[in-house]
Amino acid sequence: MKTHDHDDISRDEMPDALRWQLRALRRDVPPQQDLWPAIAQRLQEQPRNTAPRARWVTPVALAATLVLAVGAVGFWRGADLPVNGSSTATPRATLVQLEVQGMTREYQAAMLEVGATQPPAELQPAFDELDRNAALILDALAHDPNSRLLLEQLRRTYARRLALAQRLAYA
Repeated sequence: MKTHDHDDISRDEMPDALRWQLRALRRDVPPQQDLWPAIAQRLQEQPRNTAPRARWVTPVALAATLVLAVGAVGFWRGADLPVNGSSTATPRATLVQLEVQGMTREYQAAMLEVGATQPPAELQPAFDELDRNAALILDALAHDPNSRLLLEQLRRTYARRLALAQRLAYA
C-alpha cells in the first residue's frame, strides 16, 4: 500500500504536460545593469558613526574590572589566611574581611591614580554621601565580618565614588 505524502510527489502522480510547464517557468534573467557599483557607492555615502565615545566609559570600565579582580583574588585566596601575615595563633580574618581589606587598598590606589581633586560645590553632597555610606558599611562589617551583602554594598559604593571622581578628573 502506497502512502501519499504531499511534500514528496512522485513522477507517477504528476502528468507529463504539467512537468513540462513547470520546467518552462524557470528562467534565469540577469539584471539589466551591474548592481555592485551602485551598492558600493551607496555604502560609501552612508554617514559613519563617528560620534566619540564618552571619555568616562573607559575609566569606569577599568574601575569595575579592578573591583571584580579584587573580589576574585580575595575569594581565591581563601579564608584560612592569617590576619597580618603572621603564622602565630592569632585570630584569622574571614574571606569577607580579606576582600574588604584588598578592595579598600585597591580603591585608595585608584583614587590616588585618578588624582581626586576637590569637587565643585554642587557635587560635594554626593561625594560626602558616598563617603558616609562607605564608612557606615565598614562599621557594619566590623560587627558582621561574614556579611556578603555588606561586601557587595561596599563594592558598589566604592565603584560609584570612583566613577564620580573619574568623571570629575577626566571632564
